[in-house]
Amino acid sequence: MRKIYKFPLILALLMIVSGVSMAQYTVTGVVKDDRRGEPLLGANILVRNTTRGTITDLEGRFTISFDNNQSAVLVISSLGFLSQTFAVSPSNNNLQVSLIEDATSLEEVVITGLASSVKRSNLANAVSSVSSKDLMGTTTVQTTDGALYGKVAGATIRSNGGAPGGGISIQLRGISSLSGASQPLIILDGVYINNSFQRSGRATVSGAGGANQDDGANRLADLNPSDIESIEVLKGPSAAAIYGTRANAGVIIITTKRGAEGKTKVSFSQDIGFAQPLRLLGVDDWSEEKINFFFPEARRPVELERFRQGTKIDYEDYFYNNTALLSNSRITISGGTDKTKFFVSGNINTEDGTVRKTGFDRYSIRTNIDHKISDKIKLGVSSNYIKSNTDRGFTGNQNNSGASIGYSIAYVPNYFDLRPDANGIYPVNPYFSENPIAVTDNAVNNSEVNRFIQAFNLDIDLLKTNTSFLKASFAGGLDFLQNSTLVYLPEFLQFQRGQANPGDAFWGKQESFNTNFQAALVYNWNLGKVNMNSQAGLVRLDFKNSSLFTRGRGLTPGQRNLQQATVQEINEQFNSEIQEAGVFLQQEANFDDKIIGTVGIRWDKSTLNGNPNEFYAFPRASLAVNIANFDFWNSTVVNQLKPRIAYGETAGPVAFGSTFTPLGGANIGGLLGSVVSTQIGNTQIRPETAKELEFGVDVGFFRNRVSLEATYYIKTTQNNIQSLNLAPSTGVNTTPSNEAELENKGFEFGLSGNVIDKSNFRWFSRVLYWQNRVNLTRLGIPTYIAGAFGSGLGTFLYAQGYAPTTIVGSPADPSNPGGFTFWGNAQPKFNLSFYNTVSIARNLELSFLLDWRQGGDNINLTSFLTDGGGTTNGWFDDDDGDGIPNGRQRPPAPFNNAGRWVQDASFMKVREIGLYYTIPKTAITNTFGSSVENIKIGASANNVFLFTKYKGYDPETSTFGAQSVANNVDIAPYPTPRRIFFHLTVDF
Repeated sequence: MRKIYKFPLILALLMIVSGVSMAQYTVTGVVKDDRRGEPLLGANILVRNTTRGTITDLEGRFTISFDNNQSAVLVISSLGFLSQTFAVSPSNNNLQVSLIEDATSLEEVVITGLASSVKRSNLANAVSSVSSKDLMGTTTVQTTDGALYGKVAGATIRSNGGAPGGGISIQLRGISSLSGASQPLIILDGVYINNSFQRSGRATVSGAGGANQDDGANRLADLNPSDIESIEVLKGPSAAAIYGTRANAGVIIITTKRGAEGKTKVSFSQDIGFAQPLRLLGVDDWSEEKINFFFPEARRPVELERFRQGTKIDYEDYFYNNTALLSNSRITISGGTDKTKFFVSGNINTEDGTVRKTGFDRYSIRTNIDHKISDKIKLGVSSNYIKSNTDRGFTGNQNNSGASIGYSIAYVPNYFDLRPDANGIYPVNPYFSENPIAVTDNAVNNSEVNRFIQAFNLDIDLLKTNTSFLKASFAGGLDFLQNSTLVYLPEFLQFQRGQANPGDAFWGKQESFNTNFQAALVYNWNLGKVNMNSQAGLVRLDFKNSSLFTRGRGLTPGQRNLQQATVQEINEQFNSEIQEAGVFLQQEANFDDKIIGTVGIRWDKSTLNGNPNEFYAFPRASLAVNIANFDFWNSTVVNQLKPRIAYGETAGPVAFGSTFTPLGGANIGGLLGSVVSTQIGNTQIRPETAKELEFGVDVGFFRNRVSLEATYYIKTTQNNIQSLNLAPSTGVNTTPSNEAELENKGFEFGLSGNVIDKSNFRWFSRVLYWQNRVNLTRLGIPTYIAGAFGSGLGTFLYAQGYAPTTIVGSPADPSNPGGFTFWGNAQPKFNLSFYNTVSIARNLELSFLLDWRQGGDNINLTSFLTDGGGTTNGWFDDDDGDGIPNGRQRPPAPFNNAGRWVQDASFMKVREIGLYYTIPKTAITNTFGSSVENIKIGASANNVFLFTKYKGYDPETSTFGAQSVANNVDIAPYPTPRRIFFHLTVDF
């Protein structure tokens, strides 16, 4: 009887199972590139409102099964293409998908938090992205930061000069701090890297002054730009708030290339080129009439004799107009399986300088590995070792020591020969303290860098259902940097011979060791049609820095060893340790890609603050509405319309040591001791904080063939640190104090898209426009002037209600704040860039970038020097015919004021041009068979042409490096080079 009863039960179970089987169905499909018709490997297929999905194989095919008869919606996407949605069912289960190229980057994934990202089409901030093609696709760039010129709306970029090895400062959305630099935080593959402008000692040896006049390179010069996949620029607190204490000046996030599943690919690239000065100013010729006018009567007979017997030499041409050879060799190997992917690259970059005995060599090796330990655990590591060697020469400011080429030759007439005689003896320079040819030939200004950057990320899937997942994410790394420098002036140089202890060697060693660690939980879940992404985590940062600079004077001939010096000095010894910790929370909500909102907060503490245990809160909130995604929208012209608003707060770190009163060494009666500094520490000091409100709208036209992005922002910076003068009765002079407030307002505009998009002809164009206005809304201390070299040559006004970029100077004007005449403003009126790339028959590509800056004044002290020496081109011309040469009465009248050196620095540059040809695959196959996949040849140039009325080598040059204010002072810099390249790339 039991067996009889079991049979109907088993039969019922079989019928149920059979019914379930019958209810299942499978969707298959092929995903291709719409323009080329080629299959897309690795395209993502996701079931909307679930965590289910798959990817396409080598032939672009995919398969995905469903457990019931209900219909579903598939979202199909691939990097660089516009995503598409398809409704599938048992009767519609075979898809032929052609994805359209994403010309306007709407499908680009942008980092929005420390552990999450979002599509650009859903982004509520104006985040600029620079792809590897934008970075290196037109020409070979000198440094990564230098490649950002004209590619980031809101960025003001200046260089220390044209010396090989870079030296760039970047300001995002105006000035973020009155004290020190306004430089963005740099994060490379999750590592907080050192991008400091490091001292070399040149300014000390030359007597120029502070280390900010060393004409050094910042450390982004160490990175190989070819390794970079993309750069994201978070320009203000509204986007960067989740990065907290170090994000006041914005954040630049650099992501390097990774391997992909499939066949191992080997690529070799070789760039060969040369560089010449972009612009030379020329020198004024001399005549007997000019000699009689310029020199006092007692000097005229000697000068006339030299003039009659001399050979004319154009010293600007002699020193600066040299052809420099450039070489950049790269090899990459990438590939992998579904479990392990790898990317390995090697780079040798060698650049000579246009000034003799200058150059830059960089050797870099990188390994990026991604490994799937199990279905739930993924590990990624990135390792990068860099070695660089830089000879920057002697340019820029100095103080009568002669250790600057431009400063010296400004005073040497072209009829006096400074070159060595047949015996190698350098003549004494009677016009200045040094013979610059002897300095160029024999002096040393060298920097050698060894650097290791290690990054890791570990993702662990803790929970996964059809509608949610929970993962733990760990990331971090280290950046170890060692920089060894030497500045050496031999004892036989003219200036050295006049010293009590001739021969000067300045040795430096700087080390930094940065580590950071981040742990986060990310929970993604659905609340009906609303996708929720929650994250919480913590961050720990540690920064260790040390430097030791030693100096020896009175060197034994031929020696650089400090033990062979009569006077041995420890110029500087510095050590610092900084710890910072943060906790963050962020919640994102996405209603069907129609309404996207984010709220978040981060709390940070730092040992730099007056109270190292106090947490400061940095909130953020944003909202974006994709109006065109609603059902009521049926426009065939406008297919994206996204108004957005965002708010955020960040901070800038307090300078190390501000909470302590320094002690200086002293020797009193033969006894060693310490004396209190004239500046007292402030244990109440707070970090500089910033708030930003950003409004914007993004519009897409003609199936996103054209996009428009417009943004307006208001950024206010509080607690700016200023030196507060104290009463003399306190026994000290100043203390750092949170006093000033700044306001930056600006507008950014971007228009891009495919002007023409045919199978054999494509024209992509992009226009970026931006402007910023800064105002010192509160000073908190009395009005003062500071920066550059004083009121006689032009300086800067710090007064409430005025921009700190306001340039003032002699003559005195008591009616103005600060008591001097207003002569200009360093802030440009606007910037505009125009990028174009034209592809013909899929094989020929032409790209170019124009960069225009309107307004903004420089203090041109190169002109001050050459006018003083009578060598300015056209110095002896007399435009008004009053008998006084132009070089003695520069306008404005009365010809003896600071306004003579304040010059309009407007310019237009043809920044980049590139022409490349990809050899057809049929020709490659016929010649090399299957061993070679691709060959690309081309030619390119950067800094091609400069159009400006500015009377300097380059209106973008800054003698004072990365300073936030006074970074528009021009003193005898290394002229900017024009670089021409020829390229070959072979893919195997």
